[in-house]
Amino acid sequence: MNNTVNNLQDLLSQRKFGEETFAQLERNTYKYTTCGAWIHESDWGVALGSIVEGVDEGTQTYTLNYPFTIEEFWEALQAVEDEAAEIWKATHGCEDCHDEPHASPLHRGRTWRSYRAWPINPDCKTCEGEGVII
Repeated sequence: MNNTVNNLQDLLSQRKFGEETFAQLERNTYKYTTCGAWIHESDWGVALGSIVEGVDEGTQTYTLNYPFTIEEFWEALQAVEDEAAEIWKATHGCEDCHDEPHASPLHRGRTWRSYRAWPINPDCKTCEGEGVII
């Protein structure tokens, strides 16, 4: 089976979701990913990424230039999901997740509390390790 994606039509076909247009691909990518990933298409390929709600952070942009394999597409989309989840966990702890301010690797050493965003404590009894939406 040829899994090479040479253009948008190949990508639509190889995803096997019955998408016929880029608009459908774009909507499904957003709707059916945990992080609400975005996708952009151009003559050279596609780019994937995600913003993370509640903070001024987002994932890096993952660029796939034609030709690429469908496996590379799924790996890039999973990388977006994983990176967005890490940013979420690092910034969406509830006010009881930590007693002491923590230095933030995302904000040049300023404390999390100065940004009202801190890591989720998986043992927090208030949010039960789920964090909060800021």
